[in-house]
Amino acid sequence: MTDLRTHSGRRVEVLDGDAAKIIERGEAIEALGAQMEGASRVLRDIGDGAEEQRGRSIERIQEEVGDVHEELHLAAERYTPTGRVMKTYGQALDSVQVEMTRIVSDAEAARAVLVQRQAQAAAAASALDRFEPDADDPSATATADRLADGASAAAGLADAAREDLDDALRAYDIQFDMWDEAYEAALEGIEDATKGNITDHWTDNLAGVVEVILTVLQVAGVILALAALIIGGPLFAALAAIAGVLALLGTLYLAAKGRRNGGDVAWAVVGVLPFGKLGKLFQSGKRMTGLREFATAPVMDIVTPVRRIVALRRLPSAEVIRQGGGMGSRAAQGLAQRIRTDFTLFSGGGPSGIVTRITQGSSRTWQNGMADAFASLTPHHQRLVSPHLGALQSVVARSEVSMPEMAINVVEFGIKRTNMVLGRSSDIMTAMNERPVDAWSAELSR
Repeated sequence: MTDLRTHSGRRVEVLDGDAAKIIERGEAIEALGAQMEGASRVLRDIGDGAEEQRGRSIERIQEEVGDVHEELHLAAERYTPTGRVMKTYGQALDSVQVEMTRIVSDAEAARAVLVQRQAQAAAAASALDRFEPDADDPSATATADRLADGASAAAGLADAAREDLDDALRAYDIQFDMWDEAYEAALEGIEDATKGNITDHWTDNLAGVVEVILTVLQVAGVILALAALIIGGPLFAALAAIAGVLALLGTLYLAAKGRRNGGDVAWAVVGVLPFGKLGKLFQSGKRMTGLREFATAPVMDIVTPVRRIVALRRLPSAEVIRQGGGMGSRAAQGLAQRIRTDFTLFSGGGPSGIVTRITQGSSRTWQNGMADAFASLTPHHQRLVSPHLGALQSVVARSEVSMPEMAINVVEFGIKRTNMVLGRSSDIMTAMNERPVDAWSAELSR
């Protein structure tokens, strides 16, 4: 059966909220305010010397008290009325919930009766419509009158059932409006009690900005992760690394402000550390290399691609190639043109290399393409180009990736895909669809 709603569009249901706990919390806050006020008076008397006690301890307390009693008094002025407002709201909620429990039951019963009587009225009206009197039948008129009376009576009962349901729905709206007024009064009362003096520290306000930035970084991280997998190359590797590092820093800051937990930090760390490099621990002579690359990854994953991009932009220059090479201008220009054609930024990219990028790293197919392009040069041209390779020297060397490193790369890819792409995508959708709720609204709904 569909949801039952009032004519104002409100779903007919008992409002959430534990009225007893709200009242209990209000009483506790009010009692705390009274205790603060009492402590404030005692400290004020000690500070003013009104108390009869004497001694070094009392004198020291008098020195330390200062304006503490004023702060306690101010806190008491906030807590006491806040607790009183919460108690009043809790009592109003309790009254409304009691009435709504009865009204919801009455409304559901009235709807069931209405559905039944509407069906009966429809059947009676249909019987009347289908009746075709026989001119030779002396009782035809009486039968028609009886069917008409039955249809009219059934319609009247349906109308009465509709009115009963409308009465229940109107009663629900009345109770809902009473709750709404009590809720608004509670919010205003709390605002008046705090007098706008309870504000977040600037670092808390900054945390809100970081929350937004972190969501943007998560979107960027998802896009870049997919781009690095599908396209590859140093550009996406650098951008993905930058997004990962910034996301880690933002997560650490929010964790310090209590807005993220250890699990969030752990997954942010997973996003920037290349665990596949630990596969070198299984290779003799490369253990220290693997540990160094693993530890320095947050920096080197940004620096290395940037260096390679700079080297790529500098290399296809006829003037650079001619330096120390003894080449003519036309020959140098021809070699530079070939390098521009073969040493493209996305060489080796595309869907065909996805498996290689999963097993050997997001830039692996680009590196292989670069090494192949360099190997296709003549030995003479290789000697001319080599002095200018710079950060591309390690790329054209085509170092092999071991089976242990490949295996860990695959595991790492599965973990990051699940938690850094799919999981972040889910977080992003949740953040986009989340309804803002202020702190006191959440407090008053418990």
